[in-house]
Parts: sequence; C-alpha cells; structure tokens
Amino acid sequence: MLSTSLIEQIKCRWREFQREPSAFFWVIFMPILWMLALGFALSDPKPEVYGVGILNQPGQSQEALTSIETSLRNAQDVRIYKDAKDGLQTKLQRGDISVYLSMTADDTTSRLELYFDKANPEAVRAKRRVVDIVQRAAGRQDIVDVSEKQITARGTRYVDFLIPGLLGLSIMTSSLFGIGMTIVSNRKENLLKRYIVTPMKPYEYIVSHIVGRGFILAAEFVAVMLTGFVVFGFNVYGNYLSYILIAMLGAASFTAIALLCAARTKSIPMISGVTNLITLPSIMLSGVFFSKNNFPDWLRAVTDYLPLTALNDALRKVALEGQSLTNLGFELAVMATYLLIAGILANLRFRWY
Repeated sequence: MLSTSLIEQIKCRWREFQREPSAFFWVIFMPILWMLALGFALSDPKPEVYGVGILNQPGQSQEALTSIETSLRNAQDVRIYKDAKDGLQTKLQRGDISVYLSMTADDTTSRLELYFDKANPEAVRAKRRVVDIVQRAAGRQDIVDVSEKQITARGTRYVDFLIPGLLGLSIMTSSLFGIGMTIVSNRKENLLKRYIVTPMKPYEYIVSHIVGRGFILAAEFVAVMLTGFVVFGFNVYGNYLSYILIAMLGAASFTAIALLCAARTKSIPMISGVTNLITLPSIMLSGVFFSKNNFPDWLRAVTDYLPLTALNDALRKVALEGQSLTNLGFELAVMATYLLIAGILANLRFRWY
C-alpha cells in the first residue's frame, strides 16, 4: 500500500509539471508544432524544379543554343535563366540555379558544356535532367520500353517517419529537463535537506519522480499520437501494446540518465549544460527528423548505441514495419543497459545536500 508521504510526493511532481508553463509547452505543444510544420511541408512534396542557366555571351553556336533553350523551356520541371557568366555565377551561389550551360562551336562540331558543383546532389540531378532533355531533343531513343505503375505503400510518407521520432524526442527532453532540473532546483533551495529529516523515506522521493514521469509520459504520448492520427491519419501497424512498452522503457532509461546527471549537481546552469550536451548531439545523430542513413558507415554504427537512436528505431519498427518485441533485441538491450547502469550509478552517487 502506498504511504501518505509517497502519495503527496507524487502529487507534488504533477503539480510541478502542471504549474510550469514552459514545461507544459515543451512537452505537449512543441512536438505537435514540429509535427504540423514538417508534416504539411514535407509529407506531400511538390515535384522538384531545376533552375538552369544559359550563358549569354558572343562566340557561341546560337542556332544550336536556341534549339536547346526551346527544348528546356518545354520541360515543366526546368526554369531558365539567361545571363552573363558573372550573373549566372551569382545565381548559382544564391541557389536560383543548379547548373548553367554554354555551347561552343568549331568548324566541324558543336559541344555542350555544363557547369555545376559535383558535391551538390541537386546540381547532379539537374545536370542529368538537362542531358536527358537535350539528348531526347536530338533524337535519342530508349532501347528498353519502360512502363510506370503507381503504388501506395503504408508507412512511406515523411510524417510516418517523423511521428515516432518526435515521440522519442519528447520522451528524452521531458525526462532530462523535467526531472534533472527539478532535483537540482530542490537541492539548491535546500528542500532535499528538509525532506531527509521528515518521516518520508528517502527512496520515496526518487519513486515519486519515476511515477510522476509515467503521468507525463501518458500526457505526451496521447498528445503526439492523437494529433498524428487526427491530422495525418498515422497508424501503428504493429502491436500497440508493444509500442507503449517501448515508450515506457525509453522513458525509464532517460529518467535514470536524468537522475544520474542530477545526482550531485547543485547549479542550474551546470545541469542545463549537461542536459544540452546530451540532447543536442542526440537530436542531430539519432534520426529524429531525417534518416541517419546519410551518415558515414562508421558514424552510423556509433549512433546505434545512443539511447534515443534505440528508442526511435524500435518505435519505427513496430509502427511502420509491424515487428514484434522479439525482433527488437538490440534496441531493447541498449535501452535496458542505459537504464541499469545509469540507475545504479545514480543510486550510488545521489546526495541530498
């Protein structure tokens, strides 16, 4: 049976969260704002339009250049800019164009010259599109007959990728900032020293944070998932209970990390710095907003061991691929390891004053 002191501490945790407007905003509304902004912007992307520059200078084969210009203007995904070299170079730097071209001629042949940055993926795609248009206009024919058939696959929209990542991000930030800041603030104000001389048992204070974290998890889980379902029709294709259990394990792992960070810290700027040191690299490396497959292989292998990466990957595998917990051994092991190690260290290092 729960003791009176533990019940009052749990109530205190909820009141701390409820009465702090900034915490309520970051936990409940910020993930929803991210979801709406990025979901509407990127889930139904418009066809890519390439800016193509045509070098306007004497000495070119004007007849051939006019033919190429006509072919490019007939393409709906190409926007033409004609200018001198300096003007085209400026447009290239501003991103108005991705590639520009000129036509050189001698006594026997004309040669199309393309200028673009090979390190820019959009410029490479624009160059390929320009070459395709020019070659087709010159009479090139495809040897293999290719037909296109449109299909709709579940879970392939950007917003389907985004929502589990936002849930994982919300779980991490609310755990680290909410619990860590509260404990350090209580220590700084000597509340912990006063708690320790009351009839309350020391472990009840820690348990109240864990139970209170469960209430906050329920609030943020419902907010993110309900908004995703109502606005974007997001569905969990796997077992919903598995999805919830993964979120709970992730929250427990980050709660343990927050307790470890706040175990001896007495300064608000210090706990804020430590928390940011954890959250910022995690946001960039753990595939919250974009896939980490663009990283080098060695970096991707390292990020697999981050707790937020394990949480996001597990949520996506259940939600989008319908996998069961038995197929998520690595992700569950990573989160459980952080939970155990951080929890044990927090218990050994925790100081009340």
